Amino acid sequence: MITPEVKALQNHCQLELADVAWSAEGLPRSLRYGDIYFSHTAGLLGALAEKQAVFIRGTQLPARFSARLSTSVLELGFGTGLSFLCTAHAWLNAQPVHEANQPSLSHTSSGSASGSALDAGLNFYSIEKHPWHPADFLRMAAAWPMLLPLAEELAAQWPQAIPGFHRRYLAGGRIALTLIYGDVDSALKQLHGPFDAFYLDGFSPSKNAAMWSDGVFRALARLGAPGARLATYSSARAVASGLMAAGFLVEKVPGYGLKKHQLVAQLRVLPRSRSPRAEPRPQSVVVIGAGIAGMTTAHALQRRHIPVQVFDQAPMLGAGASGNPAGIISPLLSLDCNATTRLTLMGLGFMQAEILQLQRAGFCLAADFSGVIALARDAVHALRQAQIARALGLSGDVARWCPPDELSALAGVALTEPGWWFPNAGWLAPVDWLEAMQRAAQIEVQYTRAVARLSWVDGFWVGAQAGGAPLFKSKQVVLANAEQAARLVPDLALGLTVCRGQVSWHDLADSSVMPLRLQKPVMREGYALDLPARVGQGHSGLRMFGASFKPGDVDLASRRAEQQENAARLRAICPALAPSVQVMSGASARVALRVTSLDRLPLVGALRGANVAPGLWLTVGHGARGLTWGALLGEALAAQLCGEPNVLPKALEKALNPNRFMAQMRSSGAES
Repeated sequence: MITPEVKALQNHCQLELADVAWSAEGLPRSLRYGDIYFSHTAGLLGALAEKQAVFIRGTQLPARFSARLSTSVLELGFGTGLSFLCTAHAWLNAQPVHEANQPSLSHTSSGSASGSALDAGLNFYSIEKHPWHPADFLRMAAAWPMLLPLAEELAAQWPQAIPGFHRRYLAGGRIALTLIYGDVDSALKQLHGPFDAFYLDGFSPSKNAAMWSDGVFRALARLGAPGARLATYSSARAVASGLMAAGFLVEKVPGYGLKKHQLVAQLRVLPRSRSPRAEPRPQSVVVIGAGIAGMTTAHALQRRHIPVQVFDQAPMLGAGASGNPAGIISPLLSLDCNATTRLTLMGLGFMQAEILQLQRAGFCLAADFSGVIALARDAVHALRQAQIARALGLSGDVARWCPPDELSALAGVALTEPGWWFPNAGWLAPVDWLEAMQRAAQIEVQYTRAVARLSWVDGFWVGAQAGGAPLFKSKQVVLANAEQAARLVPDLALGLTVCRGQVSWHDLADSSVMPLRLQKPVMREGYALDLPARVGQGHSGLRMFGASFKPGDVDLASRRAEQQENAARLRAICPALAPSVQVMSGASARVALRVTSLDRLPLVGALRGANVAPGLWLTVGHGARGLTWGALLGEALAAQLCGEPNVLPKALEKALNPNRFMAQMRSSGAES
């Protein structure tokens, strides 16, 4: 029996795909709602013209595109994806030829004409409860050769059917698409504005009333920029009345084709108390720290054409925790679909898409996303994980709970425990990624520049070295320097813990190593993965395993005892993989420090408080999952800095709020 509580959990972690039926003429229809996705009277060619007339011209987007204004669009009902493809195509056609070939994107959400031409971009959000399968999407898009390249690019990084916010970059990184999977009421509650245009493109009010409620219309008014425009094919009186009550000026205009009328609307200028607050676009940003947290943030800012300077105390990229030969990128599931689960599931998809884009741009990154195995630690843990599998009912494309024999076949070695198979998880060489981001975005990194003091002087943050020599002066500063952040803002130490970790590896060419090869990375209480020869210095590749976890220990010297602990972790995964004493005596080791928070979630966002001046941002505490969620969090922080609609659901933004521990500690102190 599925209880209401379990059903609620399933709604957080799984979706039902659209049930699309195709007519003999190749036209799609929803069996679930008994409605068409677009007018069938003029066939597929008419569908494109209908989207252009109803939505693009209905919201006066051609004028915005011609004026080179940044534009954020929110669509209710992604459906076929045709409205998005049509809008993206119109935006690309409005760009000068020389700019259309540039590899980067700026997409601030501004309702004004301020900013240079390079600042203009398209930021498209769409809410969909029942996403299509990518094969159906490509089948439909094949009817329009001019749209097919963009459709194929999106299909290659199609989000898995997991509720949440799924951002993807297209057209060389110049168009941002955020697909929000879930029901419209929940999704709108998780959104910030401002948006310049709204497409109401759900099934008809008589077929899907939830998409046309007064609550939806009020939410759109909350999310709209002053003067935001709205268009819908519907001309129903209830829709017009609901929009007017929410604050829109509504007009009934001639419809497309056989449709007599449609509605267009414009949001009235709201009172100051109701107007969405937009952060001013920063002129430049300083990032302190050149690890994963810092470089992903810098990359996301450079994508928006925000000048960035990065300062790091190390002499090169990857000197800290991100310098290991490789790391695993994998989700972590929970029965309640908690913040960690949602963040790792969304982060994995965005990370895959980012790596794919860099590889397609010609950057060489050692990475593989062909699956990861996560074994149960013991019998009790196995029962708990099996319960999660039954309750969540995840698609096998996302995760599958498997018996030992099935996992053994995947791993290529004998495994004795059941566990999860994550078919889209994988591993990555972090330094390759850092270098690719730096080169792709042309990020300026100042090495061996430790920021010892941060001061607020006349409206600017001023960074200085230990001897007092100035390093920078900036209105916006991002602290991405792990444990060093607490030295600059001492209150941060209340919620952060520094952890020592030692990882081990040995050359697979060693004659004393048994000829067993791991086909997939395997995790248990530790992890193990076999890396190809091009990663590290092994002639036949490396077997990497570990790692120790020592909270509060900051010693960076390698230890023989921890080498043996890592060998024991490898033996627990598969006894046949256990290295001999001889092998371990020659095994390599690397020690690095990671920072975790009290609740194991990162601290990401703006620092606030009576003792903190504006313009100070934080992204620390990523722990062992920086590779999985780092790229997404860098993107989310850049969007906050630029006053854009949010990349993460509001609930996750709240969970990551960097002020949460300081507030708790102050409250506890006051009570005592």
